[in-house]
Amino acid sequence: MPVFLVFLSVLFITNVVLAEETKVDPATLSVSANGKIQLSPDTAIVNLAVETAGKTFVLVSGENQSKMHRVMEQLIRMGIPKERIQTTSFNVSPRYAPVQRSRPQKFEEPQAPKIIGYTARNRINVEIHDLEMVGRVVDKALTAGANRFSGVQWILRDRHPVYLRALKMAAKNAKGKARTLAKALGISLVRMQTVQEGGVHVRPPVRSYAKSGVMMAEAADASVPMSPGEIKVEAQVTLVYEIGPR
Repeated sequence: MPVFLVFLSVLFITNVVLAEETKVDPATLSVSANGKIQLSPDTAIVNLAVETAGKTFVLVSGENQSKMHRVMEQLIRMGIPKERIQTTSFNVSPRYAPVQRSRPQKFEEPQAPKIIGYTARNRINVEIHDLEMVGRVVDKALTAGANRFSGVQWILRDRHPVYLRALKMAAKNAKGKARTLAKALGISLVRMQTVQEGGVHVRPPVRSYAKSGVMMAEAADASVPMSPGEIKVEAQVTLVYEIGPR
């Protein structure tokens, strides 16, 4: 190949490389916005438990199962389907005698802890769709034998359609925000480069309690006030625009 042609080829390649190296990315504008939907829950999850104590494992577990059986029968009589009553845990743990603390004697072997009885705990979650029944369900369950009430969780059975509404609102808010910024800054939105979904955030209402911590069966005759409040479903969208002069 003639030297002249080789020189032109090298010059052309050099110019292409320099052009690529000096290429400047277009200016961009990034905006983020939220969409939030607030609505009332349609389901309550009530957490109840039966706790029993006694001297033998068989006695304690048998008494516990008998009481829980009565509780579940009462819930079913109230119209709650069996499949909406879920056992979340069942355990039996030993109870030990207090340790006698004294000055240890030389060569004295450590004493094994002495079991003086057992405690059984059986926890269930009750899914309630008729929210007006929540207080009555707690009362009846406590009367039937439950002696632990850990509160009520308020939820939505199907939050996906609500999230889509919040996502649509977030996208609309982000586009409006971008237009407002472009106008204020004296620039134009050339084209949208990327769209990023920020995910869903569900903020449940404060967990409801009828009593502080533990509610005993003796208190079942009192009314149980329940206020579900509102659930907040929030979505976020981030838009990146290529911008230019107006």
